[in-house]
Amino acid sequence: METFDYLVRGAEHRAKDAILSINHANELLFKLLLKENNEYLIFSDIAKYMNAKKKMIEQNKNSVFDIAPGLQTVGFTEAIKRLELLCEINVPDSLKRSLMYLNKKRNEITHYEINMEQGEFDDLMNKLQKSYELTVEFFSRHVDELENLIDEARFEMTADDFFEPDVEAMADEAYIDYLEGAYEDLGEGKW
Repeated sequence: METFDYLVRGAEHRAKDAILSINHANELLFKLLLKENNEYLIFSDIAKYMNAKKKMIEQNKNSVFDIAPGLQTVGFTEAIKRLELLCEINVPDSLKRSLMYLNKKRNEITHYEINMEQGEFDDLMNKLQKSYELTVEFFSRHVDELENLIDEARFEMTADDFFEPDVEAMADEAYIDYLEGAYEDLGEGKW
Protein backbone atom coordinates (compact mmCIF):
# COMPACT_ATOMS: atom_id res chain seq x y z
CA MET A 1 0.00 0.00 0.00
CA GLU A 2 2.91 2.33 0.70
CA THR A 3 3.99 2.21 -2.95
CA PHE A 4 0.66 3.15 -4.59
CA ASP A 5 1.53 6.84 -4.94
CA TYR A 6 4.87 6.07 -6.59
CA LEU A 7 3.80 3.46 -9.11
CA VAL A 8 3.39 4.39 -12.74
CA ARG A 9 2.14 0.91 -13.61
CA GLY A 10 0.93 -2.00 -11.47
CA ALA A 11 -1.08 -0.17 -8.81
CA GLU A 12 -4.20 -2.17 -9.72
CA HIS A 13 -2.36 -5.44 -9.10
CA ARG A 14 -1.03 -4.22 -5.76
CA ALA A 15 -4.48 -2.94 -4.79
CA LYS A 16 -5.98 -6.34 -5.55
CA ASP A 17 -3.31 -8.07 -3.46
CA ALA A 18 -3.79 -5.60 -0.60
CA ILE A 19 -7.58 -6.10 -0.60
CA LEU A 20 -7.24 -9.88 -0.58
CA SER A 21 -4.53 -9.79 2.09
CA ILE A 22 -6.31 -7.42 4.46
CA ASN A 23 -9.57 -9.31 4.07
CA HIS A 24 -7.89 -12.65 4.75
CA ALA A 25 -5.79 -11.27 7.62
CA ASN A 26 -8.92 -9.97 9.35
CA GLU A 27 -10.66 -13.31 9.00
CA LEU A 28 -7.66 -15.09 10.53
CA LEU A 29 -7.31 -12.54 13.33
CA PHE A 30 -11.00 -12.83 14.22
CA LYS A 31 -10.60 -16.61 14.33
CA LEU A 32 -7.54 -16.21 16.53
CA LEU A 33 -9.60 -14.22 19.04
CA LEU A 34 -12.32 -16.88 18.94
CA LYS A 35 -9.77 -19.66 19.42
CA GLU A 36 -8.22 -17.85 22.37
CA ASN A 37 -11.67 -17.85 24.00
CA ASN A 38 -12.42 -21.44 23.03
CA GLU A 39 -11.26 -23.40 20.00
CA TYR A 40 -14.68 -24.81 19.12
CA LEU A 41 -15.92 -21.29 18.34
CA ILE A 42 -14.02 -21.20 15.05
CA PHE A 43 -15.86 -24.21 13.60
CA SER A 44 -19.07 -23.91 11.58
CA ASP A 45 -20.53 -27.17 12.82
CA ILE A 46 -19.70 -27.62 16.48
CA ALA A 47 -21.09 -31.19 16.57
CA LYS A 48 -18.68 -32.26 13.80
CA TYR A 49 -15.87 -30.52 15.65
CA MET A 50 -16.70 -32.35 18.89
CA ASN A 51 -16.78 -35.69 17.08
CA ALA A 52 -13.40 -35.00 15.49
CA LYS A 53 -12.00 -33.77 18.82
CA LYS A 54 -13.10 -36.98 20.55
CA LYS A 55 -11.41 -39.11 17.88
CA MET A 56 -8.32 -36.90 17.97
CA ILE A 57 -7.94 -37.54 21.70
CA GLU A 58 -8.63 -41.27 21.34
CA GLN A 59 -6.11 -41.63 18.52
CA ASN A 60 -3.54 -39.35 20.15
CA LYS A 61 -3.43 -37.00 17.14
CA ASN A 62 -2.26 -33.40 17.21
CA SER A 63 -5.12 -31.70 15.39
CA VAL A 64 -8.79 -32.20 14.63
CA PHE A 65 -7.83 -31.71 10.99
CA ASP A 66 -5.79 -34.93 11.17
CA ILE A 67 -9.11 -36.68 11.83
CA ALA A 68 -11.49 -34.56 9.75
CA PRO A 69 -9.61 -32.52 7.14
CA GLY A 70 -12.89 -31.25 5.70
CA LEU A 71 -13.98 -29.44 8.87
CA GLN A 72 -15.20 -25.97 7.95
CA THR A 73 -14.39 -22.86 9.93
CA VAL A 74 -16.52 -19.74 10.12
CA GLY A 75 -16.09 -16.77 7.81
CA PHE A 76 -15.32 -13.34 9.16
CA THR A 77 -18.98 -12.23 9.36
CA GLU A 78 -19.89 -15.19 11.56
CA ALA A 79 -16.64 -14.77 13.50
CA ILE A 80 -17.61 -11.18 14.34
CA LYS A 81 -21.07 -12.30 15.51
CA ARG A 82 -19.56 -15.00 17.72
CA LEU A 83 -16.97 -12.61 19.15
CA GLU A 84 -19.63 -10.10 20.08
CA LEU A 85 -22.34 -12.47 21.30
CA LEU A 86 -20.36 -15.35 22.79
CA CYS A 87 -17.10 -13.70 23.84
CA GLU A 88 -18.45 -10.23 24.62
CA ILE A 89 -15.78 -8.52 22.52
CA ASN A 90 -17.20 -5.46 20.82
CA VAL A 91 -16.03 -4.92 17.25
CA PRO A 92 -16.34 -1.22 16.34
CA ASP A 93 -18.99 -0.43 13.74
CA SER A 94 -16.45 1.54 11.72
CA LEU A 95 -14.27 -1.59 11.37
CA LYS A 96 -17.27 -3.76 10.48
CA ARG A 97 -18.45 -1.32 7.79
CA SER A 98 -14.95 -1.03 6.41
CA LEU A 99 -14.51 -4.80 6.27
CA MET A 100 -17.91 -5.35 4.68
CA TYR A 101 -16.94 -2.89 1.92
CA LEU A 102 -13.59 -4.65 1.40
CA ASN A 103 -15.29 -8.05 1.43
CA LYS A 104 -17.64 -6.85 -1.32
CA LYS A 105 -14.63 -5.71 -3.36
CA ARG A 106 -12.83 -8.99 -2.62
CA ASN A 107 -15.83 -10.91 -3.93
CA GLU A 108 -15.89 -8.78 -7.08
CA ILE A 109 -12.18 -9.44 -7.65
CA THR A 110 -12.42 -13.14 -6.87
CA HIS A 111 -15.61 -13.96 -8.73
CA TYR A 112 -15.64 -11.43 -11.55
CA GLU A 113 -13.83 -8.14 -12.06
CA ILE A 114 -13.86 -4.50 -11.07
CA ASN A 115 -13.96 -1.64 -13.55
CA MET A 116 -13.30 1.76 -11.98
CA GLU A 117 -12.61 5.32 -12.99
CA GLN A 118 -9.55 6.97 -11.40
CA GLY A 119 -11.68 8.77 -8.78
CA GLU A 120 -13.31 5.50 -7.73
CA PHE A 121 -9.90 3.84 -7.53
CA ASP A 122 -8.56 6.67 -5.37
CA ASP A 123 -11.60 6.31 -3.08
CA LEU A 124 -10.98 2.57 -2.85
CA MET A 125 -7.34 3.21 -1.90
CA ASN A 126 -8.40 5.64 0.84
CA LYS A 127 -10.89 3.11 2.21
CA LEU A 128 -8.28 0.38 2.02
CA GLN A 129 -5.83 2.47 4.03
CA LYS A 130 -8.52 3.32 6.60
CA SER A 131 -9.47 -0.36 6.87
CA TYR A 132 -5.84 -1.27 7.51
CA GLU A 133 -5.56 1.38 10.23
CA LEU A 134 -8.81 0.29 11.90
CA THR A 135 -7.66 -3.34 11.76
CA VAL A 136 -4.34 -2.62 13.44
CA GLU A 137 -6.00 -0.37 16.03
CA PHE A 138 -8.61 -2.99 16.98
CA PHE A 139 -6.44 -6.10 17.01
CA SER A 140 -3.56 -4.35 18.79
CA ARG A 141 -5.83 -4.24 21.83
CA HIS A 142 -6.26 -8.02 21.72
CA VAL A 143 -3.04 -9.45 20.23
CA ASP A 144 0.20 -8.78 22.09
CA GLU A 145 2.92 -7.13 20.03
CA LEU A 146 0.76 -7.08 16.86
CA GLU A 147 2.39 -3.96 15.43
CA ASN A 148 5.87 -5.44 15.96
CA LEU A 149 4.77 -8.68 14.30
CA ILE A 150 3.46 -6.72 11.31
CA ASP A 151 6.69 -4.74 11.04
CA GLU A 152 8.79 -7.91 11.22
CA ALA A 153 6.68 -9.63 8.57
CA ARG A 154 7.36 -6.81 6.10
CA PHE A 155 11.06 -7.62 6.03
CA GLU A 156 11.29 -11.27 5.23
CA MET A 157 14.64 -12.79 4.37
CA THR A 158 15.13 -15.87 2.24
CA ALA A 159 18.04 -18.26 2.61
CA ASP A 160 19.46 -16.79 -0.60
CA ASP A 161 19.30 -13.29 0.90
CA PHE A 162 21.09 -14.51 4.00
CA PHE A 163 23.86 -16.50 2.35
CA GLU A 164 24.48 -14.49 -0.82
CA PRO A 165 26.56 -11.34 -0.51
CA ASP A 166 24.94 -7.98 -1.15
CA VAL A 167 26.74 -7.29 -4.42
CA GLU A 168 25.27 -3.82 -4.79
CA ALA A 169 26.45 -2.79 -1.31
CA MET A 170 29.87 -4.30 -2.02
CA ALA A 171 30.11 -2.29 -5.26
CA ASP A 172 29.15 0.88 -3.40
CA GLU A 173 31.80 0.23 -0.76
CA ALA A 174 34.44 -0.46 -3.44
CA TYR A 175 33.57 2.80 -5.17
CA ILE A 176 33.85 4.74 -1.90
CA ASP A 177 37.24 3.09 -1.25
CA TYR A 178 38.34 4.12 -4.75
CA LEU A 179 37.26 7.72 -4.18
CA GLU A 180 39.01 7.84 -0.82
CA GLY A 181 42.21 6.45 -2.39
CA ALA A 182 42.05 9.00 -5.20
CA TYR A 183 41.57 11.77 -2.70
CA GLU A 184 44.57 10.58 -0.72
CA ASP A 185 46.64 10.36 -3.92
CA LEU A 186 45.98 14.06 -4.47
CA GLY A 187 47.68 14.70 -1.15
CA GLU A 188 44.50 15.70 0.58
CA GLY A 189 45.13 13.50 3.60
CA LYS A 190 43.76 10.29 4.99
CA TRP A 191 40.00 9.83 5.32
